[in-house]
Amino acid sequence: MESTGHKLLQTILLVLVQGLVLNHVNVLGYATPMPYLYILLTFRRNTGRKTLLVCGFLIGLVCDTFTNTPGVAAASCTLIAMMQPRLLELLSSRDAADDLQPSLASMGTASFVRYLFVATLIFQSAYYLLNIFSLAQPMDIGINILGGTLFTVLLMLGLANFHRKKA
Repeated sequence: MESTGHKLLQTILLVLVQGLVLNHVNVLGYATPMPYLYILLTFRRNTGRKTLLVCGFLIGLVCDTFTNTPGVAAASCTLIAMMQPRLLELLSSRDAADDLQPSLASMGTASFVRYLFVATLIFQSAYYLLNIFSLAQPMDIGINILGGTLFTVLLMLGLANFHRKKA
């Protein structure tokens, strides 16, 4: 079970790593990882909607200040915060507990990876489409979205594996 202080520290560290390091990483000029999304995706299923939305907006807003993308990360994170309970419902087993804490251990590897991938794909799509606000180069957009999704999911799986070994 994760305490509020632990979740806050994890959020601060991931946002700082994002702002100071990962925003400057572009794999092959396209894929930028955004593992701060992991914070929103690991909230318990029974977390209040208002709490999720406020946390999503604030995390996105702080990330926007690092990247000078006015409102792009805030809107994308708020979208994921709004969708998180529904995605958990759709992508976890039917007999999962009401207070499910999404993780490798609680959901199983296949379900957890599917959950991370779908949520990250939605996030990356919203982020890149809002950021460029154009469909002029669909191949580049697709590469950005898919590359960023794959790289982000790999980093989030590393974080999840680290949490599993630490527990």
